[in-house]
Amino acid sequence: MSKISKSGLLVLLATVFLGNANSYAQIEEMGRLMAGGKEDAQILLQPYITPAVNAFGAAMGGGWYNTAESHKSGGFDITLTVNMAIIPQKYETFEIDNTVLTNLKLADVAENESPTVAGDKVSGPQMTYSVGGYTENAFRMPQGLNVNYVPSPMVQAGVGLFKGTDVMLRYLPNIKYKGNEIGLWGIGGKHDIKQWIPGLKQLPVLQLSLMYGYTRLHTFVTSDIDKGSIGAGSLPGEEGNAWDNQMMKLIVQSQTANLLFSANLPVVCFYGGLGFVSTKTNLKFEGDFPMVYMDGATPSVMAMTDPIDMEIKNQDGGITKPRLNAGVRFKLAVITIHFDYSWANYSVLTGGLGVTFR
Repeated sequence: MSKISKSGLLVLLATVFLGNANSYAQIEEMGRLMAGGKEDAQILLQPYITPAVNAFGAAMGGGWYNTAESHKSGGFDITLTVNMAIIPQKYETFEIDNTVLTNLKLADVAENESPTVAGDKVSGPQMTYSVGGYTENAFRMPQGLNVNYVPSPMVQAGVGLFKGTDVMLRYLPNIKYKGNEIGLWGIGGKHDIKQWIPGLKQLPVLQLSLMYGYTRLHTFVTSDIDKGSIGAGSLPGEEGNAWDNQMMKLIVQSQTANLLFSANLPVVCFYGGLGFVSTKTNLKFEGDFPMVYMDGATPSVMAMTDPIDMEIKNQDGGITKPRLNAGVRFKLAVITIHFDYSWANYSVLTGGLGVTFR
């Protein structure tokens, strides 16, 4: 039985779980969830992967700013930022509802708790087939990675245009390896609103601005889940299928808007923000995946083509309960070092190193 390569998984998550490369192999088990058909796969896949993709989006929404002050016209900065989103403990497990599954069932309905991708590194419940009279074991639910954080590194640049307006760009170049690919880009803007508020624009230290940022990450990973991967190696059907056209596509889009404020002193700047991060993730499994079905009275294997095309949404913060951020930046000549923390459902710790010319 061949599986997604470990190198492919490294590309897939782009060092999402740093220091845990030996755990990447657990992600390959997601392809097994197709064994009972599209509907069962979505029921099992969504709660398993959602904590990771939501944390991806939260991390991508961080690091846009380290001051509320805008550049003068022609001023610019370049910053290397790492955002670390933290997955809450309540998202480390989920319960499987046996009553909503069709072709896959729990072997023991009393054992229905399964780890998510962020959960413990232990196998989940045993799943069996429930296809006609065929009730053999299929697979165990995927293990977790025993990691509750998701880092997102990127390079960002900002340049001042006019009237206290900055445009910001962020980028991670496309990385391709053995058919796998990952890339990231983003665009945003910041505008000084202090200048439009009588009485505030004369204050020398306080800065006030509005910002918006959009980030898009894509990652494509090949796999080759075969009949043996789903406990159906002895069943007839699809004998000539090489199962070599499979790909998992993950596209994460993150938007954030914030009211920024900062106190800019000669060496140190204290800054913060109030706003939200909204995430939309498209997850696709494309190609042929093995599925067990009844061919008359005989259990057989058939190829299910492009089985998954699902959307996962999440938002941290809003008008009634905004996402809160606070941080500090140190400036030594043109060099800046900053750290901040965002309080939300998926909280984010950010650190960055940059150069700035105002």
